[in-house]
Amino acid sequence: MSMHKSSNQSPVVSCSYWVRIMTYLVLALSVWVSCSSERPLSKAAGDGRELLQQQRLAQDDPRYRIVSEKFIDACKMEMLGDYQAALNLFKEVIKLDPSNDAAYFNIAKILYNTRQLIDALLYAEQAVRLNPNNPWYLDLLGTLQGALGNFREAIKTYEQLVRLQPDNTQHWYNWAFFAEQDKQYTLALDIFSRFQERFGITEDITDQKVRLWMQLKKPDRALEELRRLINTDPSQPAYWYRLIEFSLAHQRDAEAYAGLQQLLSRYPDDARAQVLLARYYEQKGLSAQAEETYRKVFSNPALPEDVGVALLVPYLELFQKAQPADEARKAAALRYAALFASSHPYSAKAQALQGDFFYQSNQLDSALAAYQRSLAITSNIFTVWQQMFFIYDQQRRYDSLVAITARCLDYFPDQVLAHYFHGYAHMRLNNHQAAVAAFSRAIALGPADIRFTAQLYALCGDAYHYLKNNVASDSCYERAILYDPNNATALNNYAYFLSLRGEKLERALSMAQQALSLSPENAAYLDTYGWVLYRLGRYQEAKEYLQKALIHGGDSDATILEHFGDVLFQLGDVEQAVLYWQRARERNAESPLLDRKIQDRKLYD
Repeated sequence: MSMHKSSNQSPVVSCSYWVRIMTYLVLALSVWVSCSSERPLSKAAGDGRELLQQQRLAQDDPRYRIVSEKFIDACKMEMLGDYQAALNLFKEVIKLDPSNDAAYFNIAKILYNTRQLIDALLYAEQAVRLNPNNPWYLDLLGTLQGALGNFREAIKTYEQLVRLQPDNTQHWYNWAFFAEQDKQYTLALDIFSRFQERFGITEDITDQKVRLWMQLKKPDRALEELRRLINTDPSQPAYWYRLIEFSLAHQRDAEAYAGLQQLLSRYPDDARAQVLLARYYEQKGLSAQAEETYRKVFSNPALPEDVGVALLVPYLELFQKAQPADEARKAAALRYAALFASSHPYSAKAQALQGDFFYQSNQLDSALAAYQRSLAITSNIFTVWQQMFFIYDQQRRYDSLVAITARCLDYFPDQVLAHYFHGYAHMRLNNHQAAVAAFSRAIALGPADIRFTAQLYALCGDAYHYLKNNVASDSCYERAILYDPNNATALNNYAYFLSLRGEKLERALSMAQQALSLSPENAAYLDTYGWVLYRLGRYQEAKEYLQKALIHGGDSDATILEHFGDVLFQLGDVEQAVLYWQRARERNAESPLLDRKIQDRKLYD
C-alpha cells in the first residue's frame, strides 16, 4: 500500500512505529560512534579528525602520546571482538585522562552490547556529564535508561535530544515511545501532535494517535484523528479504510456506513470497500444485502487474488459441520467460489480453491475439473496435484492415479508423497515391481516422519511378498518394525505371510498379538491371529478369534470365511465347513483349492 504525503511534508520513515522503535532499540548502537574515526563524537567532531582533541590533553603533555596510543589500541581490540581487552585499555585511558568523554562512551557502548546494562548506564551518564550536548551520548543514555525501566529519565533525555536535533524523527519516536511506556498517554499524544505540526500528518503517526486515544478510552478523539488524515487527501482509499474498519470494530455503524458510501461514490468498483460493505451488512444482520454485496465482491476482477482467497478459505470450515443451519451458507460459499474462479480465470489459486469447495462438498468430478484448470495455468502448486491423488484414490481410478503421479514427478521429483501414491497405484494394479521401485525412491528421499518411513518399508514388504521374494519381504518388514515398533499393518502382514509359509510361527503369533492389541476389533488382525493359531494346531482358540473377525465385519471377506471353514473342518464340523467355503466362493475368493474343497468335502492345504 503506498502512503500519500502532502506537499508540505518532509519525508519520514514509513514503517510502523512499533517496528521502528523495537528495531532501533536492538540495533541503535550500530550507528553510534565507535572507535572508527569516520563517526562524530560531538557536534563539533564531524569527520573524526578531532578525536584525539576530545581527550583534552595538551600535545606537549607527556601523557598525550600514551593516551592516544591506548585509545587507538582499544579501538582495534573492539573491532577484533576482544571486548575485555578493549575495556581494559579504555579504562587505562580514563586513568590517564579522567575527562575523556569518548572513552567513557565507548566503555558504555561495549557494556551495553554485552548486556551489562547497569554498569553501562554509569559510564554513559559520565560521558554525558563531560559532554552534555553530544547527541550520540544522549541517545545511548536514553536507550539504557529505557532498557532499565527508568522511563521518566529516558523521556527527559529524548526531550533534550529533540531540542538539540529537532529534525531527527527517530528522537521524536523514542520520546513518545518512552512516554507511552511510562503510561503518560497524554504526553505521548502531545509529542505526536507536535511531530505532525513539524512534519505533517501521516498514516503511521495517525495510527499511533488512534491507539493512544483508545488507551484513554476516547474513541471519538480517535475518529477525529482518522478524519483529519482523510482531510489531507480524500482521494486516498487507504485513509477511508482506516476510518471504516475502526468504525466497524467499535460498533460505530453510522460512521462506517457514511464512510463506505463516500468511498464507493468515488470508487464504486473498489474491492476492499465492497468487502467492508458486506461485513457491515453482516454485522447488521442484513443477510440478503450481505450476499448480494459478496457476489459483487467475488465477481470483481479487481479483487486481489490473495484477498479473495483469504475471504473464501474460512468458509471451508463449514463443510466439516453437519448442522442444517449451515447448509445455506455452504451453498452461498459454493456460489462465491464459482464467481471468484470465473472473474479470475487466469488465477491458479482461484481455480484450485473452487476445486477445494467441490471436494469438500463431495463433487469429485467437478473438483477434478477445477484442479485441472489450475494445473493448466501453473504446474508448480503441489497441493493441487495432491488433491487429485486423493480423488483418484477415492474413485479407485488407479490407472489415472499412476498417470497423474508420473506427471507430477516430472515437476516435483523430490516429493515423497508423489512417489508414495505412484507406488500405491501400481500396487493396486498388481504392478509390484514398479511399486517397489516407487517406494524405494520415496525411502531414499528420507521422509521427515519416521513412521511414514516405516509404512513405506511395510509396503515394500507387501510388494516383495507378491513377487515371491521372501528374503527381501522379511527384510523390509524387519526395517518397518525397527523404525516403528507399533506399526500394526507391518506387524499383521508380516505375521500373516509367515503363517502362510509356515515359518517362525511363534514370532508370527507374537507380532499378530501385538497388532491386535493396537486395534482389538480389526477384522483383518483378528483373522491373522486366528490363522496363526490354526497353523500352530490350536484350532479351538483359532475358532474363537475367527468368530470375532466375522462379528467385526469379516463376514463379507472371502478369505476370513474360508479360514473359518478350514477351522470348522479341523474341529470335525464338515457340514458347517462346506457352508462357509461356499459363502467364500460367492464372494469371489481367489483361493485355487476352494472349489476342490467344496466338491470333495475335504481340506486341502
